[in-house]
Amino acid sequence: MTRISMLGAPILAAGLAVVAAGLTVSHPAMAQQEFHVGVVASVTGPFASPTKDTFDGFYAWEKTRGLPGKKIVLEILDDETNPVNSANAFRKLAGEPQIQLIIQNTNSSSALASKSFASEYKVPIITGGGLDALGIPPNPWMFKVAPSSSDSLRALAVYIQKKGYKRVAHIYGTDAYGQNEHAIIDGFAAQYGYTMVAEESFAIDDTNFTAQWAKIKAANPDIVYSSASGRGAILSFKTYKQLGVTAPLAASAAGVGAAFFQAIGGAKEADGMLSPTQRGTFAVTTGPSAQYYAALEKELGHTPVYFQVFGYDIGLILEAAVANSDGTRQGLRDALEKLKDLPCINGPVTYTPENHTGNDYRAVAMGILKDGVMVPVE
Repeated sequence: MTRISMLGAPILAAGLAVVAAGLTVSHPAMAQQEFHVGVVASVTGPFASPTKDTFDGFYAWEKTRGLPGKKIVLEILDDETNPVNSANAFRKLAGEPQIQLIIQNTNSSSALASKSFASEYKVPIITGGGLDALGIPPNPWMFKVAPSSSDSLRALAVYIQKKGYKRVAHIYGTDAYGQNEHAIIDGFAAQYGYTMVAEESFAIDDTNFTAQWAKIKAANPDIVYSSASGRGAILSFKTYKQLGVTAPLAASAAGVGAAFFQAIGGAKEADGMLSPTQRGTFAVTTGPSAQYYAALEKELGHTPVYFQVFGYDIGLILEAAVANSDGTRQGLRDALEKLKDLPCINGPVTYTPENHTGNDYRAVAMGILKDGVMVPVE
């Protein structure tokens, strides 16, 4: 487990490089009042590429908006995409009195590792992860950003029904996120009129997907859904192409990012791939969300990918919590739980004492890659 102390966006690229090398970086304190944020992040390991995209989006938010009058001080611990490391990193950061809030830039399994004891430390958490259990039932101190897998996969199931597909295959990880997604897509089968003809699993650190895709191809599905993310999404997609599977592929939004496109030879190589994704993946053209999207796109210098939008939205949620609280841990927690339809790029964010999911079905739509750009399905 590696630690890095960072002050602001300008040293992100160098900071992430030295994290991987096991070094520590620090910068002198600024004159502004400091706001201390602990970050548990999968800087290395299978989930490293989505984490990098999330940081890109968060730092774009900090540069374009940030916290007026405050200097954000990040203390980052790399969990190496390991739930045990993630839990230990959380404990370490939560035990530091100056930390006012913790962000978890991790996958669902790592985020879930902290949920059971989050209340022990009484520090507010803004977490990634699509796993339903991260938001329902809620831990009073943990607040999820992404919509639940149930909302995302319902959008996929509606699409499957609309297209008249009857034979569905699923490839998924054996971690908590993958198993949760499989239970949902399998559970929707009767309601939406399809049959699961292939159900293939993999460990998140697997590097060979040939056996799974060979079985999927033999099952002759009408459509395949992949819950893979990070490195698994890249290797799985390459195998799908190499084996010449002709069924359309729908991918979890968690698997579609800058590193994915770079690894497969460019976004156009995945043209035709579907995804039940958050609406911020598409260009937003109305309301406050349009202003946020434009600011993110301008700062990045290119069309944002899913996790970059996700990172910007984390910043917007943090900004609202600080603006509506006294900055104490308890005050920030209470302000988060009172957020109602906060405008974010991906969609409105609402928390209640009964539900800490954040986004809901309003943030999800089916997309398809055309000429390397994700657009809404027709």
